[in-house]
Amino acid sequence: MKLVIVAGGLATRMRPITEEIPKCLIDVNGKPLIEHQLEFFREHGFKDIVFCVAHLADKVKKHFGVGRDFGLCIEYVQETGALLGTAGSVKLAENLLDDDFIVHYGDNLTSMDFHKLIAYHKDKKSEATVVVRPLPPGYKSSSLVVLDEKNRIKAFKEKPTMDEMEKYSCEKKYINSGIYVLGREVLDRIPENTKYDFTKDLFPKLLEEDFGFFGYPTEEYFREIGRVEKYEAFLKEVKGKKEIL
Repeated sequence: MKLVIVAGGLATRMRPITEEIPKCLIDVNGKPLIEHQLEFFREHGFKDIVFCVAHLADKVKKHFGVGRDFGLCIEYVQETGALLGTAGSVKLAENLLDDDFIVHYGDNLTSMDFHKLIAYHKDKKSEATVVVRPLPPGYKSSSLVVLDEKNRIKAFKEKPTMDEMEKYSCEKKYINSGIYVLGREVLDRIPENTKYDFTKDLFPKLLEEDFGFFGYPTEEYFREIGRVEKYEAFLKEVKGKKEIL
């Protein structure tokens, strides 16, 4: 199964660090952030990678090339005009994808078992599976996911309001992790050359349809390095470690 790495954002929350380097290439213990994740993927049998790039794309291409030096096969799609959003950028890879595929945001690090995730996706006959983590009590989250008893997603909110959080106060709540397994047919629901996000546009649309849309709850190791303060905290966490995943 191919992995699609979404790595084209402007990373404004990581400035000034990302003014001259894309977020996925920021240094973590002597090598780029995403390189740690790609090594993990390779070691677990995932070698076919598609990078969705835009901001400072040439630096990503120069570092990884076609992946030969990393034991990978890497292809690229690039946004050349206005940014197309997370889903819009993946739409550009449509001709490179002929089966179900995994979407992984370029600022994520995880050691989760992707083979179990794929098996779950297939067992549920899911068309779109979102990896979710439990929402800690009192934690202010940028997303809210609620599942039914079969783990179908019944609510998906980007930047939920207090009223929306209160509505589901008696439900177990989850956070979107930015890792998805998607059927190729999902690409048909993403418009071409249009700004379109997974969380703001596509997933709410899937909720309105009779669609196989499931959550995959996990508490496996996960870090999202989307802000300067998170990056600094993560560097302290892994200081001196040769292996971080």
